[in-house]
Amino acid sequence: MIPTSSSSSTNGCDNISSNCVIWQGPDIACINLCNGDTITEVVAKLATELCTLITDGVTSNPSLIGLDLTCLNIPGVTPTELVPVLQAMITQICANTTSGNGPGTVLPMMILPQCLQYTDSAGNPVTELRLDLFASLIANQVCANLSSINILNSALTNITGRLVILEACVLPCSSPVAQVQVIPTCILPSVLTDMSVLLLALEARFCASETAVGNPTAILGTIQQSSINTSTPQLTNPGSNYGSIGGWNASPINLAQSVQNAWVVIDDMYTAISAVQLCCPSGCNAVIFDYTTTNVLATNGEIVSINFNFQGSSIPAAFNDCAGSSVITITDITGISVSSIVSVSSLQNNATGVTISVPTLNTQQDLNVSVAFCVTDTIDTCSATQSSVILGVLPCPTNLIGSSITATSVSIDFTNLLGITATYIINLYDASNILIQTYTISNPGATPSHVFTGLTPGTTYTAILTVTLNGATRICPNTTSFTTTSAAAACNTGMDVAFVIDYTSTMGAVINTIKTGINSIITTIDSESGSNDYRLGLVLADESLSSTPTYNTSVDYVALPAGQKVINTASTGYQFITAVEMFQTNNGPSFITQLSKINSGAPTAGWPLSSGSGAADPTDMAIGLIVEPLSFLGAFRSGVAKYLIIYTDNLPSGSDDAFDSTDVARLNSLAVTCATNGIKCFVLGLGVDQTYTPPGGSLSYPWRTFALATSGNYNASYDTVTVISEITNGCA
Repeated sequence: MIPTSSSSSTNGCDNISSNCVIWQGPDIACINLCNGDTITEVVAKLATELCTLITDGVTSNPSLIGLDLTCLNIPGVTPTELVPVLQAMITQICANTTSGNGPGTVLPMMILPQCLQYTDSAGNPVTELRLDLFASLIANQVCANLSSINILNSALTNITGRLVILEACVLPCSSPVAQVQVIPTCILPSVLTDMSVLLLALEARFCASETAVGNPTAILGTIQQSSINTSTPQLTNPGSNYGSIGGWNASPINLAQSVQNAWVVIDDMYTAISAVQLCCPSGCNAVIFDYTTTNVLATNGEIVSINFNFQGSSIPAAFNDCAGSSVITITDITGISVSSIVSVSSLQNNATGVTISVPTLNTQQDLNVSVAFCVTDTIDTCSATQSSVILGVLPCPTNLIGSSITATSVSIDFTNLLGITATYIINLYDASNILIQTYTISNPGATPSHVFTGLTPGTTYTAILTVTLNGATRICPNTTSFTTTSAAAACNTGMDVAFVIDYTSTMGAVINTIKTGINSIITTIDSESGSNDYRLGLVLADESLSSTPTYNTSVDYVALPAGQKVINTASTGYQFITAVEMFQTNNGPSFITQLSKINSGAPTAGWPLSSGSGAADPTDMAIGLIVEPLSFLGAFRSGVAKYLIIYTDNLPSGSDDAFDSTDVARLNSLAVTCATNGIKCFVLGLGVDQTYTPPGGSLSYPWRTFALATSGNYNASYDTVTVISEITNGCA
């Protein structure tokens, strides 16, 4: 092969001579192909081999010498070439498929008798089989029958042997036969014993039992002897008969039923006899001593006397109180006693009872009572001493009230009916049941009172009174609750409104909403301020792991005075509190200008949103800077409404980027400061839904608690309509 001279080939191959291409595969001996042969030689050898195969293998008649063709039964001389052998095989196959009586005859189908019909594995009934299968089925059935016959023959042999033995014993036994033995459990010793011996023992025992109990005729006669029947009245309940008692046999037919009836009668008799024994006690058994007491109180609630009632006693008519008895003794905690002799036999039917005055006893503490009973009918003398305790009574004033309530003070007043020896303690608790203040009043007059000061405006308190007299102390159940008035001024006197915004990465959408609706919010503040001025302030609360905020190079941030920027360094990072707009009179336009700069652009042209750090955010630090003496936005004016509007989606963090019990205490402190100074706080955003559960404590919502403690409010929504609603409701 040589390369083509065509220059128009598009097969992508170079024109190369086949003599220049060599075989690099393995040597192939059967076609004499060697590694290194040219492609021309390879193709020639393959073509030659192909021609040989076609000539010798397809059109020729190859020799079959050496093959064993005996099984084909070819008549005559066994052929040694392929074609005659193939013809013989075809002839044999055709013979096997023809009908007739020869070797290829098709076997007939046989109808199965009813007893051999069955259902195949597919659930189809089989009623006929091919002859060979029919023969196989019959052969298997014959084998099964032979097996069953062998079993029957074996069983028959065994039964025959046993029958011979039985006949020998019954007709009678022709020779001694060993008896079955058992082990008795009660009639004879517990050893193996012949059945005949046990039977004789049973007969002897039966005869002895029948002699002792009686034969059936005697037993039936005994059953019929009873005169008590179903209609016989009961002894315990004469209106009912024995037939109404469960377990009664109307017509007993055996000894068991008769004995059961006997027990029914015995139980009825026992109950009736017991009632007879208890109904009619005699002597001291007929005497019952008992009493009850009732306190008689003075107008001030103290015990002045005690009434004794003896109607619970039962003294037979033949008995009278012993001479000098019965004696009632009442003793107080100091050992002082009062005694009185009474006639219990006379008082047992007197509903009024007897009243004993106790003017000298300490009735504020428990009193011990002893009643020494004694009655006699001149034959029997019956006595008993019964004791009881009368609880002391220390009365409390019923008119505890809080009066003259202001934003920071209250007067607690009550009426004293116990005299100057009583001591009163007034404890003041907040809404969390924490003791805030306490005051002790000694040597009280008729109308004691005390003024508590330093209270938190708009806060609910409860006053609880404790009284002590004659060594007894009682916390009075009646309390008084009150709420201090709010320190907040009316909105129409003017408004100072500070906005605190959580300026971390999750607050972008919130800030954009604030910016969109700020004109409407400022219009509302201006309207609520009436003819007076309003002032607005804006503070951002931010944090980062970096020592500088993301807006550190912003020209707007750099331009702020140093006093409006607080950077706090803590072990967990850095907090950045920034006063973007200070309090100024009617500063709506400048407030809007400053607000528009935040969450926009990139330094140096803008003031981008911070990345933040962790979950909690330092909004509480911003609140503290605003409401505490530092006055981060400038001091709040006196005599005007003071609002703090806080936007956040997380809990406050303080300086450690986490909310814990320390932050709870800080929020509580800030709430007191705000309430005291009349600053209402409104918390808006998802932060109000954040919860905190201290170790071993209960779940709380810190921002909600904070807002309500300042007489403000909270709302998870921060849209403009919600903010305006919170402002107007707070002013109402």
